[in-house]
Amino acid sequence: MKVLLTPHQEKFVGQKMKGGGYLSQDEVIREALRVYELVEQEDNDPQLEAALRHSLRSPLKKYKRGHFAALAA
Repeated sequence: MKVLLTPHQEKFVGQKMKGGGYLSQDEVIREALRVYELVEQEDNDPQLEAALRHSLRSPLKKYKRGHFAALAA
């Protein structure tokens, strides 16, 4: 699959990689899609959405599988 990004989106991906925590552009995009999918599945739970958005701003902090499960319960 090939995805075309806007210049703004390309800059954002580059900034995320420079900030650490990501080894490739693909990792940044996959992480963003995982977060988007979780938000869609949770019927707009404001607390979960805030936690997910915070995680995107903090790529150095690694989250374990199921980290957000308590918020979704």
